[in-house]
Amino acid sequence: MMRFVATFILMLLPAVACAAPKSDSDWPCQQLLVPQLTAGMVWSGPPLEGLGDWHAEPVVTALVRRAAPEEVSAADGETAIAEFLHGLGGDRTRLVGLAFAGLLDETNRIRAEVIQRIKDLALRQRNLAALIARLTSELDAAPAEAQGDAPQARAELQQRWTFTTRSYNEVQHTMRYACEVPVTLDARLGEYARALEAALQ
Repeated sequence: MMRFVATFILMLLPAVACAAPKSDSDWPCQQLLVPQLTAGMVWSGPPLEGLGDWHAEPVVTALVRRAAPEEVSAADGETAIAEFLHGLGGDRTRLVGLAFAGLLDETNRIRAEVIQRIKDLALRQRNLAALIARLTSELDAAPAEAQGDAPQARAELQQRWTFTTRSYNEVQHTMRYACEVPVTLDARLGEYARALEAALQ
């Protein structure tokens, strides 16, 4: 059973790697790695060039603080956008463009952190897989019969194998959820863009 689990884990890693873009072998997710979003991917409103620095507009920075954090749902973010638009004065087109620029910048910052966390998880997973393979070989070579300290040594190896395999499975479980985070952030930014664009029509 141990050899079956170890073999399965070692077979799984190349399959995940093959599903990732060849440009980044550290990316473990089946979803395509997009390192950074650009305005052109989701924004069809007026050009953002020449609008200035969104950090300089208090109403825009307040919106970004409310809507951009990773834990904010798209629905809550859209509520914040609606409130931002309701009280908007001055150059409406410019402020709406700056609002999207701010949400884009902050989303990219968060995505970069998430992508790095995923790569760190992938490295840990590869290290655990290698350790499982080594422990499996050691268990196969360890004598099972009572010869001095052999039974105790085998029991310790078995315990390490069990703990390492459990850790691998926990990382694999976490990875499945982590890989969805960039996708969720991308979709949320698209909804934000549509909400802001609607205010300019």
